[in-house]
Amino acid sequence: MKDSSPSDMKLSFSSDKGLFHLDHSIRTSPYNMTQNHSHDSYEIYYMRAGERFYFIKDRSYHVKRGDLVLIQPNVLHKTTESYSPNHERILINFKTAFMLRINSEIAPDLLQVFEEGPVLHPDARELIIIESIMDKMLREQKQGEPDTVGYIKLLLGELLLLINRHVRQTDRKSKTSDHPTTLHRKVSDMVKHINENFREPLSLKSLAEHFHISPFYLCRIYKEVTGFTVVEYVNQVRVQEAQMLLKTTRSSVTEITEKVGFESSTHFGRIFKSLCGMSPLQYRKLNKM
Repeated sequence: MKDSSPSDMKLSFSSDKGLFHLDHSIRTSPYNMTQNHSHDSYEIYYMRAGERFYFIKDRSYHVKRGDLVLIQPNVLHKTTESYSPNHERILINFKTAFMLRINSEIAPDLLQVFEEGPVLHPDARELIIIESIMDKMLREQKQGEPDTVGYIKLLLGELLLLINRHVRQTDRKSKTSDHPTTLHRKVSDMVKHINENFREPLSLKSLAEHFHISPFYLCRIYKEVTGFTVVEYVNQVRVQEAQMLLKTTRSSVTEITEKVGFESSTHFGRIFKSLCGMSPLQYRKLNKM
């Protein structure tokens, strides 16, 4: 990632003990996310201007002005530069607890819409309403009134209701974005192969042989399309699986090391700590279910 230029602008707002986060960013200089990225919150990404490539789970999408991107918790995603560095986006992250009362008592099943994404294309009428809701959220972010959190919950509920109605009224075929290019489609096949086989030994040589290309070319196009190196992505997928096993099973670290595809507990521990900021045992202690 290159440093932001003086003309770049970024404003962030968090509330309710980290259950909600609003981030508004305008960039006029090249920017690519530098870190593997997933989190335990829902995400709504609104492309207000410009365009980006958005890698989600196992494929890339070309996200343009007016598009909404919906990300479920713990899904790997990353944005990279598209055909122009200029873009403006509004990012909303929230955890289930933030919308618990509205979701359970006022509008049940609001969050099911995240299973319909990940990229939606609202029409012009819907975009006017979305812009109005987003503007109200940004104003609340700046003003910081005593009832800001409550008002933001209502606004988020209104946004989710609008998205749900959009999904119900839109032909399912029109919701499916095609791959931006044939190269993106080819890399998507590679990602799906890794997602299905990460528990087995995976080497760059074996992947290249499987897809009948050279290791150098594989590395280049994988990084270009996803924003990850092959090793970064494999490690991320394996660590995510390890996190789930640490939270939901009593398997030892050694057993989990083998189950997720690492060759040694030492290597697993080093990679896990670099991505999670703590050891596997510390993670288990903090995330017991």
